[in-house]
Amino acid sequence: MITGQVNGFYEAVIPISLRDAGGAIRQFEAILDTGFNGTLTLPTELITTLQLPWRTRGNALLANGREEMFDIYTATIMWDGMPRSILIEAVDTQPLVGMRLLAGYDVRLRVQPGGSVEIVAVPEEAT
Repeated sequence: MITGQVNGFYEAVIPISLRDAGGAIRQFEAILDTGFNGTLTLPTELITTLQLPWRTRGNALLANGREEMFDIYTATIMWDGMPRSILIEAVDTQPLVGMRLLAGYDVRLRVQPGGSVEIVAVPEEAT
């Protein structure tokens, strides 16, 4: 199970652990974004610090209707206690966890400042 907390802005925040290019685990917080269908976004500055390998360029249709290009990197995240290879989109905003990373999990939120965030794997017979 992955646990976090709802902050004072009513954002569901969870801890993220990523391996940098040297194999060290780096930790930071990210906001759950149900409107984002990717895995994870990180600011370019953090991607540079982690020295993540570049993979390709991509584009996305934003909520404001604009289409934007961005760089995509690869990384290993420690997700629910297990290493998992993911793609990371370089977006200069707060780190965001998208729906693709949450696939196969139930998300439970107590939507109030200080409320709990719980992400639990769906049992295989239920998928």
